[in-house]
Amino acid sequence: MNSPARPAQMSDLDALVALENSSFMGDKISRRSFKHFLDTEQNQILVIDQPVQAYVLILFRRGTSLARIYSLAVAPEARGRGLARALMEAAEACARLRGALFLRLEVADSNEPAIGLYRSLEFRPIKQLAAYYENGADALQLEKRLERNIRSNSGSNFYPQTTDFTCGPAAAIMAMQAIRPNSEYGRIDEINLWREATTVYMTRGHGGCSPHGLALALHQRSFDVRLLQSNNQVAFIDSVRGEHKKELVELVHNDHVARLQQAKVPSDICTINSSVLRQQIDAGYTILLLISTWQLNRNKAPHWVWLSAIDERFAYLHDPDVDPLEHRSALDNANLPLALDQLNRILGYGKNGYRAAVLIRERQ
Repeated sequence: MNSPARPAQMSDLDALVALENSSFMGDKISRRSFKHFLDTEQNQILVIDQPVQAYVLILFRRGTSLARIYSLAVAPEARGRGLARALMEAAEACARLRGALFLRLEVADSNEPAIGLYRSLEFRPIKQLAAYYENGADALQLEKRLERNIRSNSGSNFYPQTTDFTCGPAAAIMAMQAIRPNSEYGRIDEINLWREATTVYMTRGHGGCSPHGLALALHQRSFDVRLLQSNNQVAFIDSVRGEHKKELVELVHNDHVARLQQAKVPSDICTINSSVLRQQIDAGYTILLLISTWQLNRNKAPHWVWLSAIDERFAYLHDPDVDPLEHRSALDNANLPLALDQLNRILGYGKNGYRAAVLIRERQ
């Protein structure tokens, strides 16, 4: 039997807003947000009936194998007709059609009927979310793997960067927290890491953190650190304008290199790909990975993420850059599953495709 769900159109906007207001007391999607979701290809709203009696909103993350059910609502007078199940089945079919292999959602942990529905559809709990809703209620995050024999890799702490230029420190904080779960890290640690690791300048704005700077900062925090690079170039220098700025970036780089050598931190020139990275994770390291964000958000910029795990088919990233303007939250950026060929595509930055990874583990 074909699903009664259909893609929403802009002409459904008024009905969607009315349904939202009749379905929820708080945490409502605004008219402006509905318009945004209808306008952007990375989102999909499916509706049932004319006028709209039910909807489901699915968010897709570019370059990954993840889809997230952001919201589902059924009009009070239409409940009991199986519309929620029909929408969930349609959402899963939509996710499969777009190549997603992981489907996630959040639900109030007191909403037993909804949890029962999701469990019957083979969703499994992966994380408890304290005070998730506006009223302070807790939520449960659930996940369905849309293909068998793929692992679920969730539950790690997530730390979002608090500035435009501290992706490296934020990724480092997540890695440090995973290695030392009883330690607490906050914004002052993020800023101090950046101060120690920054390149001083970039194309615009504050300088980002170089691989050498992050490796040195983590070594000074008593971690076992190893640096991998595809070549010996000065990181990011091609994106710096002006000879004076380039000279200063190179000065800082050379100081980091000298201090790493003095500290006997291993630094290797090698191929960096999913196979090599998996070998390092199997050796007990967790990894700060330099990527280009083009595949994820069509913005050509160097960016640090935490690579927490790799299995036979997927790499799992924690991306600290949470963009609220795109209606993203930590739930959209944690444990992002990338097929290994996708991972290889996002590695490398700049004209020469410079690749770098900072490996860390507890010092023995």
